[in-house]
Amino acid sequence: MSEKVKVGLRGQVVIPKKLRKKYNIEEGIIIEIDETKEGLLLKPFNPVAELKGIGKGVFGDPVKYQKKQREEWDNKQ
Repeated sequence: MSEKVKVGLRGQVVIPKKLRKKYNIEEGIIIEIDETKEGLLLKPFNPVAELKGIGKGVFGDPVKYQKKQREEWDNKQ
């Protein structure tokens, strides 16, 4: 699907209503702009996606960590 929009004085563009509805783009949300070989890619910003993997390696193997936590809990009781 291709849409054509006009660039305003300050570089603003209006995203057509059907695309805003399709991609849940509402007033006040933040749009992320990525530069690609073909041009610019606009997409709704998802701050949760940036946190993915942030704790990787902190707790080590999750199964071993859970077993250790359970053993510590059982020993306290």
